[in-house]
Amino acid sequence: MRAMGITARLGVFAFVLILLREVMDHPMWGESAAGAPTTLEFAVSILDDWALVTVVLGILLSMAMIGASYLVRDERLVNLLYDMGGDE
Repeated sequence: MRAMGITARLGVFAFVLILLREVMDHPMWGESAAGAPTTLEFAVSILDDWALVTVVLGILLSMAMIGASYLVRDERLVNLLYDMGGDE
């Protein structure tokens, strides 16, 4: 179990390094800033050029929301009995 946790951490670290390398190698950084992109250019960039990153961020955000909803649950016996309508 411990080896699997260490392997997962190393995998996440490697994934972050790969994402950083891909972002820093993008030709956008070599261009001069001619102005802010239009809405259409931004949409095309997010959905075409950065599709994988958008999907990964969506998955991470959904995992965070599911985890937050799990942590907020209150499963004390008093609250469970109250939800079920019983007093004992």
